[in-house]
Amino acid sequence: MIGSVVTICTGNICRSPVAAAALSTLLPEMRVSSAGLHALVGLGMDPDSKTVAEMFMPLSGDHVARQFGTDIGRDADLLLVMETHHRQEIASRWPQFLGKTFLLGHFENDKQIADPYRRGKMLHLHMAEQVLESARHWAKNIETL
Repeated sequence: MIGSVVTICTGNICRSPVAAAALSTLLPEMRVSSAGLHALVGLGMDPDSKTVAEMFMPLSGDHVARQFGTDIGRDADLLLVMETHHRQEIASRWPQFLGKTFLLGHFENDKQIADPYRRGKMLHLHMAEQVLESARHWAKNIETL
Protein backbone atom coordinates (compact mmCIF):
# COMPACT_ATOMS: atom_id res chain seq x y z
CA MET A 1 0.00 0.00 0.00
CA ILE A 2 1.24 3.46 -0.89
CA GLY A 3 1.18 5.86 2.03
CA SER A 4 3.73 8.48 0.98
CA VAL A 5 4.59 10.18 -2.28
CA VAL A 6 7.38 12.57 -3.22
CA THR A 7 7.03 14.62 -6.39
CA ILE A 8 10.35 15.51 -8.00
CA CYS A 9 11.53 18.01 -10.57
CA THR A 10 14.74 19.92 -11.10
CA GLY A 11 14.65 23.03 -8.89
CA ASN A 12 11.67 22.19 -6.64
CA ILE A 13 10.07 25.59 -7.19
CA CYS A 14 7.66 25.05 -10.12
CA ARG A 15 6.42 21.60 -11.14
CA SER A 16 6.98 19.40 -8.10
CA PRO A 17 5.38 21.74 -5.53
CA VAL A 18 2.35 22.16 -7.81
CA ALA A 19 2.15 18.38 -8.22
CA ALA A 20 2.44 17.88 -4.45
CA ALA A 21 -0.39 20.38 -3.85
CA ALA A 22 -2.58 18.68 -6.46
CA LEU A 23 -2.00 15.20 -5.04
CA SER A 24 -2.54 16.43 -1.47
CA THR A 25 -5.87 17.90 -2.53
CA LEU A 26 -6.96 14.75 -4.36
CA LEU A 27 -5.53 12.25 -1.84
CA PRO A 28 -5.87 13.93 1.57
CA GLU A 29 -5.02 10.71 3.43
CA MET A 30 -1.66 10.44 1.64
CA ARG A 31 1.58 12.01 2.89
CA VAL A 32 2.77 14.08 -0.07
CA SER A 33 5.87 16.23 -0.34
CA SER A 34 8.25 17.44 -3.04
CA ALA A 35 11.97 17.78 -3.73
CA GLY A 36 14.36 18.72 -6.50
CA LEU A 37 17.25 16.87 -8.05
CA HIS A 38 19.10 20.20 -8.32
CA ALA A 39 16.96 22.13 -5.86
CA LEU A 40 17.14 25.85 -5.36
CA VAL A 41 17.30 25.05 -1.65
CA GLY A 42 15.47 27.46 0.60
CA LEU A 43 13.57 29.30 -2.13
CA GLY A 44 9.82 29.53 -2.18
CA MET A 45 7.58 28.52 -5.04
CA ASP A 46 8.11 30.44 -8.29
CA PRO A 47 5.61 33.35 -8.25
CA ASP A 48 4.14 32.44 -11.65
CA SER A 49 3.69 28.79 -10.63
CA LYS A 50 2.11 29.83 -7.37
CA THR A 51 -0.30 32.23 -9.07
CA VAL A 52 -1.55 29.68 -11.56
CA ALA A 53 -1.67 26.82 -9.04
CA GLU A 54 -3.93 28.90 -6.80
CA MET A 55 -6.40 29.09 -9.68
CA PHE A 56 -6.90 25.31 -9.46
CA MET A 57 -6.26 24.28 -5.86
CA PRO A 58 -5.59 25.52 -2.36
CA LEU A 59 -1.94 25.83 -1.40
CA SER A 60 -1.16 25.08 2.22
CA GLY A 61 1.70 26.84 3.95
CA ASP A 62 4.80 28.33 2.45
CA HIS A 63 6.77 26.01 0.20
CA VAL A 64 10.54 25.81 0.76
CA ALA A 65 12.62 24.04 -1.88
CA ARG A 66 14.62 21.03 -0.70
CA GLN A 67 17.21 18.75 -2.24
CA PHE A 68 16.30 15.14 -3.02
CA GLY A 69 18.59 12.60 -1.41
CA THR A 70 18.85 9.11 -0.04
CA ASP A 71 16.79 9.78 3.09
CA ILE A 72 13.88 11.28 1.15
CA GLY A 73 13.94 8.46 -1.40
CA ARG A 74 14.14 5.75 1.23
CA ASP A 75 11.23 7.12 3.24
CA ALA A 76 8.86 7.46 0.26
CA ASP A 77 6.66 4.69 -1.11
CA LEU A 78 6.37 6.36 -4.53
CA LEU A 79 8.54 8.88 -6.41
CA LEU A 80 6.85 10.82 -9.21
CA VAL A 81 9.09 12.71 -11.63
CA MET A 82 8.20 15.19 -14.36
CA GLU A 83 10.51 14.12 -17.20
CA THR A 84 12.36 11.02 -18.36
CA HIS A 85 15.74 12.57 -17.59
CA HIS A 86 14.69 12.87 -13.92
CA ARG A 87 14.01 9.14 -13.82
CA GLN A 88 17.34 8.47 -15.55
CA GLU A 89 19.17 10.59 -13.00
CA ILE A 90 17.55 8.71 -10.14
CA ALA A 91 18.50 5.41 -11.83
CA SER A 92 22.09 6.58 -12.11
CA ARG A 93 22.52 8.14 -8.66
CA TRP A 94 20.08 6.06 -6.58
CA PRO A 95 19.43 2.80 -8.45
CA GLN A 96 17.76 1.33 -5.37
CA PHE A 97 14.82 3.73 -5.94
CA LEU A 98 14.20 3.05 -9.62
CA GLY A 99 11.45 0.48 -8.97
CA LYS A 100 9.30 3.06 -7.22
CA THR A 101 10.03 5.94 -9.60
CA PHE A 102 7.44 6.81 -12.25
CA LEU A 103 6.58 9.74 -14.46
CA LEU A 104 3.75 11.88 -13.17
CA GLY A 105 2.32 11.34 -16.67
CA HIS A 106 2.66 7.54 -16.39
CA PHE A 107 -1.04 6.89 -17.00
CA GLU A 108 -1.03 9.20 -20.03
CA ASN A 109 1.43 7.34 -22.25
CA ASP A 110 4.38 8.55 -20.16
CA LYS A 111 3.58 12.22 -20.75
CA GLN A 112 6.40 14.53 -19.74
CA ILE A 113 5.81 17.91 -18.15
CA ALA A 114 8.20 20.59 -19.37
CA ASP A 115 9.87 23.06 -17.04
CA PRO A 116 8.21 26.50 -17.26
CA TYR A 117 10.89 28.26 -15.18
CA ARG A 118 11.50 31.79 -16.51
CA ARG A 119 9.45 31.08 -19.63
CA GLY A 120 6.34 33.17 -19.01
CA LYS A 121 3.04 32.82 -17.20
CA MET A 122 1.33 30.96 -20.08
CA LEU A 123 3.78 28.07 -19.80
CA HIS A 124 3.22 27.97 -16.05
CA LEU A 125 -0.51 27.80 -16.70
CA HIS A 126 -0.02 24.96 -19.20
CA MET A 127 2.21 23.15 -16.70
CA ALA A 128 -0.36 23.47 -13.91
CA GLU A 129 -3.12 22.13 -16.16
CA GLN A 130 -0.96 19.15 -17.15
CA VAL A 131 0.05 18.46 -13.57
CA LEU A 132 -3.54 18.53 -12.34
CA GLU A 133 -4.68 16.16 -15.09
CA SER A 134 -1.85 13.74 -14.31
CA ALA A 135 -2.55 13.97 -10.58
CA ARG A 136 -6.19 13.04 -11.26
CA HIS A 137 -5.00 9.91 -13.05
CA TRP A 138 -2.77 8.98 -10.10
CA ALA A 139 -5.61 9.57 -7.63
CA LYS A 140 -7.78 7.22 -9.66
CA ASN A 141 -5.12 4.53 -10.24
CA ILE A 142 -2.68 4.70 -7.35
CA GLU A 143 -3.83 1.42 -5.86
CA THR A 144 -3.01 -0.47 -9.07
CA LEU A 145 0.74 -0.28 -8.41
